[in-house]
Amino acid sequence: MPKAALQLYSIKEIAEQDFYHAIHIAKQVGYDGVEFAGFYGKEAIETKKYLDDLDILPAGSHVGLSAVVDKFSETMEYNATISNKYIVVPYISEQFHNEDGIKQIAEYLNIASDNAKKYGIKLGYHNHAFEFSIVENGKRLFDILAENTQEDIVLEIDMFWAVKGGVDPVEYCKKYSNRLDLLHFKDITSDGFDTEVGKGIVDFPAILKVSDKIDWCVMEQEKFDMPMEKSIAISCEYMKGILNA
Repeated sequence: MPKAALQLYSIKEIAEQDFYHAIHIAKQVGYDGVEFAGFYGKEAIETKKYLDDLDILPAGSHVGLSAVVDKFSETMEYNATISNKYIVVPYISEQFHNEDGIKQIAEYLNIASDNAKKYGIKLGYHNHAFEFSIVENGKRLFDILAENTQEDIVLEIDMFWAVKGGVDPVEYCKKYSNRLDLLHFKDITSDGFDTEVGKGIVDFPAILKVSDKIDWCVMEQEKFDMPMEKSIAISCEYMKGILNA
């Protein structure tokens, strides 16, 4: 059964002040794991001990492209030490927002994925909206990336950004159902704003039915209309409800 995680970028203001307290909040409101967006200078052994003591799991780690190209060994060793199984590139610079650029990214990911296997780590890619733009050959950049990457590279589809990009996230999850180890459960209102999971227009129960590969459903929210601790707790309660249904 898929597990529920919090992307710590959601509460980055707290993490910037006290990284471990941010993890504690995730545990306190009910998440099974956390997906990292940086480690705030903490040593891997220390982070591992904190996770173990708190009894919360690493659900993945978002890292910049340079971390898997220029600092590969350092990145892998840290994540292997904390028993994290997934490393995801969450964004690429504008120079790659075209067909040739996305194919270059695919090549980087393929090489990194092959080398990450000895660490027991899977590589992944997380989308924003631009990947769903259609290029001259009539294909979307996301599909070009998928076609040019190995099938063991995770496609961490972000529901919010899929909607923003003009596609149906349920259909895209069906299309790549064998590559959905991680998913970003990020909801969106009908007028295009962040909201708690279950309060927007994304059909999360339908998404859960498309694949038996889903390991982690990762909640992310960037803007809040209420105290963030209360908001992430509402999302967690909804996620646990549909995951246990």
